[in-house]
Amino acid sequence: MSAPLPSSQPGVPDIRPLVVKIGGAAGVDLENVCNDVAELIRSGERVVVVNGGSEAGERVLKAFSLERPEVTTPTGNVVRLTHAATLRVLMMAWVGEVNKRVVLSLAERGLPGVGLCGADGRVLIAKRRPPLKINDGGRVRIDREHLAGEIHSVNTSLLATLLDQGYVPIVCPPAITEEGVLVNADADQIAASIATALGARALVMLSNVPGLLENPNEPLTLVRSSDDVEGCMQLAAGRMRYKLDAARKALQGGVPSVYVSSSRVPRPVFVALTEESGTKFTLPRKQKEAANAGT
Repeated sequence: MSAPLPSSQPGVPDIRPLVVKIGGAAGVDLENVCNDVAELIRSGERVVVVNGGSEAGERVLKAFSLERPEVTTPTGNVVRLTHAATLRVLMMAWVGEVNKRVVLSLAERGLPGVGLCGADGRVLIAKRRPPLKINDGGRVRIDREHLAGEIHSVNTSLLATLLDQGYVPIVCPPAITEEGVLVNADADQIAASIATALGARALVMLSNVPGLLENPNEPLTLVRSSDDVEGCMQLAAGRMRYKLDAARKALQGGVPSVYVSSSRVPRPVFVALTEESGTKFTLPRKQKEAANAGT
């Protein structure tokens, strides 16, 4: 049995929710995470789950003979295009498959999960990104059909109502704009936005990697903790950069700590929270003191 989870005040129950993000890459152990979520809830924790779905999305796109081409912007950023046809198919994976797998997994454990994409109850309102400038053979063209957005607001009233009534909210992309347009939004950013909006006591992001590694090919180079997310960016590559950016957003939004860890270790949420596994991110001490002074 793992050690008791840390609380803001010893002996005083912490009613702030936990946000647990289940990654969507191949190799993520969803059932393993759901075991912990169920145990946390039975112990009195309030938990919001966010699911990704990258591997399932690619599989379903392939079944429909569709792809999301990669393009390069004039600034050198690589972007995967999301158009209306691909977004409809991706929703089959994100919402219809992975999200409902989490709902059913928790149901098997006796817990009532409520699956929501961003449009349901307008739980995730996004601002659509402007038309995308693309380098095309030395020329710059503009793609006005790209459907991507940044989370602008979270329907905390809906999530709080579900939590108060004993339900487990399980949230996934896409988000919706004020104009009613569905847009792709990064699941790590969604988790950070929800954690910030709800005043979560922690954000736990679980994937198929052990945490932030100084050498991506050497698990023994795991960074156990850091109060310098910005500085850690130089160690990150691929999806880990997205996770660190989400961690930075959550920390700056008032979430005390963010954990990036593996979904495949025994009791993945518990060992992340007790710092037995993964990487813990916090704000630098001076920033934390300044934030506390402002509350």
